[in-house]
Amino acid sequence: MVTRPGATPPPRKLHLIYRIHVTPEVRAGLTTREYDEVPGGHEVGLIQWIDHRATADLPIYPPIGTALAALSSPSAALADAALPAVTDDNYVWV
Repeated sequence: MVTRPGATPPPRKLHLIYRIHVTPEVRAGLTTREYDEVPGGHEVGLIQWIDHRATADLPIYPPIGTALAALSSPSAALADAALPAVTDDNYVWV
């Protein structure tokens, strides 16, 4: 759980990361869009299901792609789930 670094005006987003397995049958019934509130309305984002090994070079925030891609399987045990702190010094929002 982190808040985005940088000079983003309030409300600053809170990102929660969950690692779950969703079967293709369940996935087929889930939405493919998300709606983020912005002043005057909302913007639409696409939800994509991807293999955990393909996340290393994605602009995921917080920057967990490398840690996810290194897992031997989606359900592999983690020795330590904590990631290094994300700060304005080590991360640039794109």
